[in-house]
Amino acid sequence: MPLVSVIIPVYNVEQHLRKCLDSVLEQTFRDMEVICVNDGSTDGSAAILEEYAAKDKRFKIITQKNQGLSAARNNGLAVATAKHIAYVDSDDFVHPRFLEILYSAATENDADVAGCNFCKIFNDAQLPNLSETQPREYKPALNVLMNRRNFIHFNVWNKLYKQELISDIPFVDGIYFEDWVYNCCVFAKARNFVWINEKLYGYRISDNSIMRSSFTGKKLADYVEGIHCVRKFYKEKYPQLWPLVRDTRIARTVKMMMNSARRSHNSKLIADAKIALKKLYNLKLIGYRGLSLPNKIKLFYFLH
Repeated sequence: MPLVSVIIPVYNVEQHLRKCLDSVLEQTFRDMEVICVNDGSTDGSAAILEEYAAKDKRFKIITQKNQGLSAARNNGLAVATAKHIAYVDSDDFVHPRFLEILYSAATENDADVAGCNFCKIFNDAQLPNLSETQPREYKPALNVLMNRRNFIHFNVWNKLYKQELISDIPFVDGIYFEDWVYNCCVFAKARNFVWINEKLYGYRISDNSIMRSSFTGKKLADYVEGIHCVRKFYKEKYPQLWPLVRDTRIARTVKMMMNSARRSHNSKLIADAKIALKKLYNLKLIGYRGLSLPNKIKLFYFLH
């Protein structure tokens, strides 16, 4: 049984897939399995996956009809056998010591989740050289969840999770921004968290990236859906923590909704955002607490 399962969802990324797979293949940490979930790719991605599986038995391929990123990750986790799980996106790449450093930090600090910094990659940029830094440990992990400054980005691809922690927390199917919803649930369960400030993950930025593409009604609806999913999770499992989460993580999501709508300069989207925010406010799923004064003013504008 390997120590780490690396789950890589793959969909039409033949241009960047080899660099991603090579970066995983070159890990100094060798005791791993690599689960590549081909999510109905129609380009040459499937052939590339078969090529890597043929030359390294640690690579396993799951082929499915196109179901989306969340389903691909969920299906990869369902067959993972290791006690620790890492998610890597197929157009990104990792430092050769990515797994070594995260696994050592997690096991030495008895952390349920270990995370590292990342570098935004434009064109053919590379990750910076490493310097020797000490990991920072956070007990409990709940402190990270409630951190208003959000120094820990709530992506899943720059983290290593204990499998037993996440086995009953699936990604929400069919929505954008699924990472923050997932981590809101995971960090409520986690005991300890350890952070590596080194930039061990290369997050590729392209014109097709979700965060660079235009704000749409679908994205607005998915922000709202995410808030409802987080509220449902806490209502069922951690009701005493909900007010804190609403005033920290949810407040950040409200800020992103408002700013995205305003920057769109789309009158219909802004009107739809006003309706959505009013409904959330009336349901007491959002409020003014946790927002800076400028964002409180923005929310007042949207609500009135």
